Formats: sequence, structure tokens, C-alpha cells
Amino acid sequence: MRTVNPTLVLALALAAPLAAASEPVSPDDWRNSGTPEEKLERVVASMPSTSRIMIEIGERYRTLYWAGKLGQWEFAQYQTEEMQKLVELLQTTRPNRAATAQDFLDKAFAGYPEAIARQDWELFQKAFHAMRGECLICHGKNEHPFITLPEHPASASSPVLNLPSAGKP
Repeated sequence: MRTVNPTLVLALALAAPLAAASEPVSPDDWRNSGTPEEKLERVVASMPSTSRIMIEIGERYRTLYWAGKLGQWEFAQYQTEEMQKLVELLQTTRPNRAATAQDFLDKAFAGYPEAIARQDWELFQKAFHAMRGECLICHGKNEHPFITLPEHPASASSPVLNLPSAGKP
């Protein structure tokens, strides 16, 4: 039997009425007709996989680089915070990866506070390079060493950074 995080179960239980209210639910829908165990099993099965979380982290990785490069320091800070939250989500949804995710959290973001506070591109590049290294270490520990990241992402997907007022390229 799976061990389930009680906080997560409570959060999902509180969110269920909101989700149910947003769309019509037929009487044979599992959200209405399922046993509590069936509902919990389906909710756990619907949690995002590591790969789905990593897709978003990858987008934020690219955006973080360009936010720093363009001097969008508040936006860079925001990206680091959102990446950390995603890794914490991964720890909840994929407990087998929690230890390596914690190693990553403990090391990967250490250089950003000073670089962002000083608004220093050189320090930022060092922090970004160090984080990239921690990404590669974590991928290796999780049997995915073939997943690498560019040192200098060629573009960012965020329209925030592609506005004319975003800064100089």
C-alpha cells in the first residue's frame, strides 16, 4: 500500500468541491460515485510526473537566464522562487526523488541572492553555471545523465522578456 502525505490529501479534499463546481458532473463520475479509496487512488495517479514538472522547470531555467541577461532582476528572482516551488512539488509527488531534490535545493540557488541583490550579471552567470552543474548532478543521480542543459539558452519563452521595454539584448 502507498504511503500518502496527509497534508496533500487534505488539500485535495478541500479543493475537490471547487473543481466539481467548475463543471457539470454526471452521477457516474468517479468523483461522485467512487469510494474514498478509489478517489484517493485516482487523485494520486493524476499527480504530475517528474517529466511534466521538469518541462516547466526547463522553461523557467531558460527564462531565468534571459531575465538576468536583460537585467530584469525582479523577474529573475521570481523565476528562482518558482523553480524552488516546483522542486518542492516534485518532492511531494515523487517521494523516491525527494532526497536528490533536497540536495539540489540545498546547493543550486545559493549564488542568486547576492547576484540579484547587486544586479550583477557576472555574479549571476556564476550562479547560473553552478545551478546548471547541480541540475546535471541531480539528473545523473536519478539515472538520466543524458538530459543536459545549455550553458547559455538561445531564447526565452516568456513574453515578458520579449517586450521592447524588457531591456537591451
